[in-house]
Amino acid sequence: MLAITDANYHAIVRKLIADERKVKRGQNLQNLPSKGAGNRVRNCFVPREGCTFVGADLGQIEPRVMSHIMYTRYGDNSMRQIFVDGVDLYTTMAMMTFGLAEEFCVDKAYDPTHTFKPRAMMKTGQLAVSYDQSPASFAKKMNVSADVAEMFFDNFDRTFPSFKTMVADIREFMRQHGYVETLFGRKRRFPDYKRVAASAGKNEQRLIRLYTERKALRNKAKPTEADQRKLAVLQTEIDALSENRGLIGYWERASFNAVIQGTGADILKRIGIRIAQICRERGWEFNASIHDEVIVSIPDEQVTPETIALINDVMTQTTTLSLPLVTDIAIQKRWMMEYSPDQWDYVNNRPLLEFIGKYGETYE
Repeated sequence: MLAITDANYHAIVRKLIADERKVKRGQNLQNLPSKGAGNRVRNCFVPREGCTFVGADLGQIEPRVMSHIMYTRYGDNSMRQIFVDGVDLYTTMAMMTFGLAEEFCVDKAYDPTHTFKPRAMMKTGQLAVSYDQSPASFAKKMNVSADVAEMFFDNFDRTFPSFKTMVADIREFMRQHGYVETLFGRKRRFPDYKRVAASAGKNEQRLIRLYTERKALRNKAKPTEADQRKLAVLQTEIDALSENRGLIGYWERASFNAVIQGTGADILKRIGIRIAQICRERGWEFNASIHDEVIVSIPDEQVTPETIALINDVMTQTTTLSLPLVTDIAIQKRWMMEYSPDQWDYVNNRPLLEFIGKYGETYE
């Protein structure tokens, strides 16, 4: 097997792109929504006769990866400690950021002035900070005042002091080297970044002048036909020059996502390798890996507390970070008809009596 290296990477990609051979595609179950009609479609999936689905989902893996990096690279324990304590991430972040009591920071609760929802703002705001969103844009998105948005950004920086530094350092590494790496060394390359950034830098003053000319024409009380033609020419040139600027911003955001989401994907791949080995050893079927979730079919007689403990170990102990990983495990006779392990009757391989009918199903 040919080893892929930095030296031959581009040649291999070009060869793959030029290859016209067709390969049958599998079904992408990630595109099935988990609500509404998508949920009804998922309910149509059942395990092989004599088997039961067991699904396991990693909990909040991306914030955990961020917290691990903040702690190990910058000595910042602010976000990591939330996971160590095992409390709700966004409620606790909101309490820390806004200095409010828990009752104001739980799901759907408003702050004491009934102006905004601290937990909802926290959940969206973490992404806003990582994407360099302005307070003005954030205020519009969250339907809050500019003062509230400014307060959020100021308090977030003070509460989680290394978060912005982490984002900036990852982007700067990409600018310098043309790639970023996950925590496991897998690279995402941005080979055109330097060329496009250099071109955009050279054209920045030209773009500013074009914006100025456009503004002057738009502000004319009675623009002539010649003004309209000039405005169209200006807009065409502005669109061409600003496209590179948009690409630069997209690549910079993507570089951070590649490290965080990519590390989460690496962790799931490691889990998948271990699950696949167990499936071969025990006669299970590895049915799907969807986002942060794996689904396996297990022979009914093997659906035991010991099996659930093994799956929990695979999900949470295959990779070790500086904070605990957690998983939600669901036992299902149909996909998405989920019962937690403590709701299951392992002797009869069905829900406990008090939970039968949760989804309208019956058992003899």
